[in-house]
Amino acid sequence: MIKNIFSSFRAVACVAATLVFVGCAPRGESHTVDQILNDARSSYASTKVDVPSDVGSSLTTLTGSLDKLAGLGGGGDSRQIAGSVADTLGALVSKAGFTQRPQMAELMNQYRSVAGAQGAPTTLGAPNLKLLVARTYTLLSAELTSTKFRIA
Repeated sequence: MIKNIFSSFRAVACVAATLVFVGCAPRGESHTVDQILNDARSSYASTKVDVPSDVGSSLTTLTGSLDKLAGLGGGGDSRQIAGSVADTLGALVSKAGFTQRPQMAELMNQYRSVAGAQGAPTTLGAPNLKLLVARTYTLLSAELTSTKFRIA
């Protein structure tokens, strides 16, 4: 009787241990910061829509600044670039769809936080800036596939 209980307990413990190890295994959802940024940039680049001319020029300026912040060409002070990104997003927010506006406001606050940071500026291409840029590209893609900055 004790032998049966012990072997049953042993079997349950082996199954539980197996489930714990299998349940904690990576499931392919881990990406590097560079992969996240590249996915967001390619999603934005694949979104080809016709936007008003003033929005088109703002988007061109914005993408240039975003690429600089991500360390993809050009140099400069991350605080100044982040400030210009916040200003450009501020000009676009009134034309964005109502569902995108809160996200744009949050991104503007984060860029202003980078712009107002004290001490040495954050290095262009730093992981936190890359993730912020990736979030911005994702937001722009969502806006371009929905209302296309056509709210007046």
